[in-house]
Amino acid sequence: MVIILSKPMVRLILFITAVVCVGMSCLGWYFQSHRTQGSLSRLTLLIDPGHGGVDGGTQDSYGNLEKNINLAIGLKVREQLKASGLQIVMTREKDTDLAPFRSGQRGRHRRDLMARIEKARSNHCLFLVSIHCDASVETKRRGAFVFYNYLSSESKELALAIQEELNVLQQRPFKAAPGKYLIIREPGVTGVLIEVGFLSNPEEAALLQQEEYQSKLALAISRGILHYCRRFVTQK
Repeated sequence: MVIILSKPMVRLILFITAVVCVGMSCLGWYFQSHRTQGSLSRLTLLIDPGHGGVDGGTQDSYGNLEKNINLAIGLKVREQLKASGLQIVMTREKDTDLAPFRSGQRGRHRRDLMARIEKARSNHCLFLVSIHCDASVETKRRGAFVFYNYLSSESKELALAIQEELNVLQQRPFKAAPGKYLIIREPGVTGVLIEVGFLSNPEEAALLQQEEYQSKLALAISRGILHYCRRFVTQK
């Protein structure tokens, strides 16, 4: 028995077939996405917007302080990473420091840094990312750099992943480099330190004040972190 279909019936069948195929594709993406998100939800990271409170960090020629830029970018990174399922701990969410003034007690800066490190330890963070701005007597210097602990292969790999994404935003690519910063060289904590740009460079300082550019930097940092975290994701 041969069934002859009219043109409207053929178009209807083709339409239904297309809808079913798209639906199956979307369902596959949905479940794949949720499996990945579930895996990422087991990971806890620490985002550290550098400086804060009495410690403004460096500044540009107009007096705009580094601490505010660090915080703005750090909060954007937090929201982007939380959307992927990662658990995010912040060292600060407002203009404050982690070492309140204590009469007769010195070493406020070191106490502040150690408090940030301890926050990563106490929350069992897989790693920490410290965000800063740079400055130089050479006002032409510009660009975003990532520093890692040369004694840690994990720190280096994380730094390389973030630097690769940051280089997409830059006219001149840079290489991640070893650094001797206290916050990334304490034992028991895997850390990287990011200098998102030079406030001593007038053009880059102006960019760093723009929310749109801050969002681009945050997205590059987030993409690098997620690229590194793929190794910890188990697919079923």
